[in-house]
Amino acid sequence: MISGVSIFRFHDVTLRYLGQMPPSNHYRYLYYLYSLALFIVITVGYPTHLMIGLIRSESKADIFKNMTINFTCLACSIKTIALWWRLADVQKIYRIILKLDTHIIQAEDVKLYKLIAFRRAKQILYFVLSVGLGAAISSEVATLIGGILGNWRLMYPAYFPFDTERSALSYMAAHIYQCIGVTVQIFQNVINDTFPPIALAMLAGHVRMLNVRVARIGHNTRSDAVLAPNAEFLVCIEDYKHLLDFRVAIQRISSIGTFVQFLVTTFNMGVVIVYLIFYVNDIFSYIYYFVFLLAMPLEIFPLCYYGTYMEMEFEQLTYAIFSCNWMDQDAVFKKNLRIFAEQSLRKQIVIAGGIFAVNLDTFFAALKSAYSLFALVVQMK
Repeated sequence: MISGVSIFRFHDVTLRYLGQMPPSNHYRYLYYLYSLALFIVITVGYPTHLMIGLIRSESKADIFKNMTINFTCLACSIKTIALWWRLADVQKIYRIILKLDTHIIQAEDVKLYKLIAFRRAKQILYFVLSVGLGAAISSEVATLIGGILGNWRLMYPAYFPFDTERSALSYMAAHIYQCIGVTVQIFQNVINDTFPPIALAMLAGHVRMLNVRVARIGHNTRSDAVLAPNAEFLVCIEDYKHLLDFRVAIQRISSIGTFVQFLVTTFNMGVVIVYLIFYVNDIFSYIYYFVFLLAMPLEIFPLCYYGTYMEMEFEQLTYAIFSCNWMDQDAVFKKNLRIFAEQSLRKQIVIAGGIFAVNLDTFFAALKSAYSLFALVVQMK
């Protein structure tokens, strides 16, 4: 039997290592200590040491350089806390997917489900993981090459309770902390930035499967039909209710994190463009910040794309309802059809922070806002 929950295996394992999914065995108390230490040292400590470094920065170059990573890490910590706060909704999504999977039994339906849901979910994971690791690796390479050329600096200007330039050991300790911290935050970000779009891709896939099943009602021969048309139609209506709950759960999980991510992406893109044009003076830093500039909009693109994709699949449901063989059915079937069709006309969207619709319109609006911020900074300069 096919299981859509298996696509979230990476998230479950990674959340366990990130201290957000305690085990049920007797080691859970040690796990709580591990989780608390990781929360204090990385989730809270990493953006804090960058923020203090930003406040203590004296040159404009350091201020612009620090702002980009500072607000990115702060947003990552906020999204991590928001996801942890909504882990109950994550489990609710898993239960809904398991229920919906039980109605995908025909061979052609299983094949289509794997094609439109499983494959796209994996593409999202690999895409975001590649973008995040690519930005981190380019930062480390730029730092090491700059050091080899005689300019040893930290990956990011930040505060430490000791002088990082006093000795090689002090610099190494600070550098290792930043490397470990940014690695942990990258995996936190991968989870934060892939779970909502993957959930949306799975939701859109199940809506497509519902459309196929609804359109097929009444066209099967009596020998092919598993249920009577009216009974099968009622099962589809029940699945539609689960899909609405699915959308609400995604919105609850992603609302705060996506809202913060939209704001930070818009702000950071404007700042990075200014820093690239006026302050970068070596090729390796230029490459890193160029990669960073590309990574930021790519981070929110899958979420916006599959938000639009989900909307379009829900809009097709009305057409699927009237594609079934409703004319040959009884009065009870037609009554249910009218009610279902009326309900299907409601637009289904995911809202971030109660303000932004999670779709491609918001994605392009974020790009336009980033350019407007860049133009404002240039005028002020």
